[in-house]
Amino acid sequence: MAHEATIPRGAMLRTVFSKTLRDQRKALAWWAAGFAGAILLYSSFWPSVRDNAEQFNEYLRKLPDFLKNLLGQIDYTTPEGYLQSELFVFLAPTLLIVYGIGAGARAVAGEEEAGSLDLLLSVPIRRRRVLVDKFAAMLGAIFLLTTVMWISVVAFGPLFDLRVGLGGFTAMSLNTFLLGMVFGSLALAVGTATGRRSVAIGVASGLAVATFIVNTLGPSVDWLDPFRLLSPFYYYADGNPILNGLDPVHALVLAGVSVAAFVYALWAFERRELTA
Repeated sequence: MAHEATIPRGAMLRTVFSKTLRDQRKALAWWAAGFAGAILLYSSFWPSVRDNAEQFNEYLRKLPDFLKNLLGQIDYTTPEGYLQSELFVFLAPTLLIVYGIGAGARAVAGEEEAGSLDLLLSVPIRRRRVLVDKFAAMLGAIFLLTTVMWISVVAFGPLFDLRVGLGGFTAMSLNTFLLGMVFGSLALAVGTATGRRSVAIGVASGLAVATFIVNTLGPSVDWLDPFRLLSPFYYYADGNPILNGLDPVHALVLAGVSVAAFVYALWAFERRELTA
C-alpha cells in the first residue's frame, strides 16, 4: 500500500472532482460561449418584438390548444413573457438537459467503456467517494452553465432595454438548473447500473422526450392529464415561476428525483462487477 502512503487522501479526493471538470473544460467553455451568444442574439431581437407585441399576442391566441399549453402564459409586451417564450420553453432547458445527460452518461459508463475507470479505482479511494465527486462535478458544470445564462441576460438585456424582474427570473433559472440535474442524474444512474454510455443516453433522452410530451399534451388529452404529475417538466414550468416566483414544493420534487437517482447509482456502483 505504498501508493496510499505517498498520495494524501485529501489530494486524491480533490483529484477526482477536479480531473472531471478539467477533462470537460474545453467543452464547457464552448457551451458557455454558445449559450451567451444565443442570449445576446435573442436580446437584440427584443426591441423589434416589443414594438410588434400585439401582433405576436394575436398570433398566439390563434394557436392550437396544445401549443398554447407548451408556451404557457405568454405576453410579448413584457420582458418576462418574451424570455419565457424564447429562452425557457426550449433553449435553456434543452441545452442543460442535453449537457446533463452527456455528462451523466460519461461520468462512469464513459470511463468504463474507455478503460480508464479501472485505473481510477486502482488508487485507494472508495467507489462511493468516486461517484460522489463525479456527481458533484456534473452538478457544478450544469450550475456553471445556468450561471452563464443568468449573467448573460442581466448583462446583455439592458443593452436592448430587456429588463426583467430578478426574483422571478432567478426562480426560473433555478428550476432550469434542477431540470438539467434531474436528467443528468438519471443518465448517471443508468450508466452506472449498465456500464453502457449509449444506453444511459438513450434511456435518459427517451424519458425527457416522453415526459415532455405528456406534460404538453396532458391538458388537452383527458387520459394523459393525471400523468403530468410524473413529468419533471410539470414541476419545472407549472405556476409560471418567472412571474410568480419559486414554488418550493416543485423545486423539492425536482431535487428529490435527482437525489433518488443518485442514491440508486451509489447502490448499483457498489454492487456491480466492473468490466475490464
